[in-house]
Amino acid sequence: MVYGIVILAVLALAGAACLVALRRRGGPGERGADEAAAAARGLNEGVSAASATRQNLGPS
Repeated sequence: MVYGIVILAVLALAGAACLVALRRRGGPGERGADEAAAAARGLNEGVSAASATRQNLGPS
């Protein structure tokens, strides 16, 4: 009986540790996604500016 309680307690602690780890990983992952989106947006703006220059539509 005591071993069953100990096993359940260990499983509960392991589950809680997994949830905490996943929650902590969510923060940097979201920030990384925001940075990647900003970089892609900057790249797209650079490509469109270069294209406009070649078509005599933008600043030279």
